[in-house]
Amino acid sequence: MSKSLTSRLATMAAKTLTKQHLKAAGRTLGPALIAVALSPLAAHAQGTVDVTGVTTAMGTIEKSCLLGGALAVVIGIVFGVFQFMGRNISGGFMAIGGGLFAGIVIGFAPQWVSSLTGQTISMVVTHGVKVLA
Repeated sequence: MSKSLTSRLATMAAKTLTKQHLKAAGRTLGPALIAVALSPLAAHAQGTVDVTGVTTAMGTIEKSCLLGGALAVVIGIVFGVFQFMGRNISGGFMAIGGGLFAGIVIGFAPQWVSSLTGQTISMVVTHGVKVLA
């Protein structure tokens, strides 16, 4: 019985491991194995990234977001007043609520951008105090 089992395994292995299959596996796995072998060398060779311009850009983005949020709130309130004057109470509340919501979303955009760029959390706290004050 062990002879028939061994011969079955041998014939199955002989059918599976052909030269074509080995060449295809080498073409597929070769570049991946080379990349894995060279990745520790590339990791040690990396330098530092200069992020001095990011802080300036973040300041500009923060000011733009604050201005956009303020404009969204003002526009929402103006359209809400027009809705109230036209005796559309629900539309007025929707316009004012939409303006306030847009102001919150746009006003907090610098924090979302800062979390993506790795800026410090003190900017988030400072802006939150400005928005809530």
